[in-house]
Amino acid sequence: MKLHPIHINQKNDEELMVLIMDHHSHPALIELHKRYSKKLLGYFIKMLNKDIDKAQDFVQDLFLKIMEKKHLFDPEKKFYTWIFTIANNMCKTAYRNPFLQRISEDGYEINSKASLSDNLAEKEFFNLLLEKSLNNLEEHHKTTFILRFMEHFSLQEIADITETSLGTVKSRLFYATQKMAKELKEYNPKFESNLFKLN
Repeated sequence: MKLHPIHINQKNDEELMVLIMDHHSHPALIELHKRYSKKLLGYFIKMLNKDIDKAQDFVQDLFLKIMEKKHLFDPEKKFYTWIFTIANNMCKTAYRNPFLQRISEDGYEINSKASLSDNLAEKEFFNLLLEKSLNNLEEHHKTTFILRFMEHFSLQEIADITETSLGTVKSRLFYATQKMAKELKEYNPKFESNLFKLN
């Protein structure tokens, strides 16, 4: 039976996955791609040190993995938590790649405000410093920070995605936020360590 596109649009994520699981529905996969590809691209860009080409490849690979791993999806659980779990595992694998590790360790050659153009806006400089500080975190701390403050997942959702305990998530967030707050405060004495709320 052919599914009319309007029916696809009205289904939630979990219903679309059921169609993929039971009927190998291509329209359902296209709809999920439309809903999540941009968000996932942004996540991969942040996780892969702004390597846009690699991030785009990861998005495409991820949707192939959805088809390959569709039998592992539990329709009683949230699709977006499941898809970010896959995305997180892909990033963990990538971080084992020596080339990507080298890029991450090199980071940005920004040591002082004087190293930048005099015309660079203060906000732009702060964003660069924020990114440098983020890339200085260990992979699991960086992942937790991005999922919480940039992708806006709840603490429990992060625990599900990273397959760790809630206590571990809180511990990693505490470490990451304290480390980043300290570095950013050196740039601006007015910076308060409670900028990043943990709840």
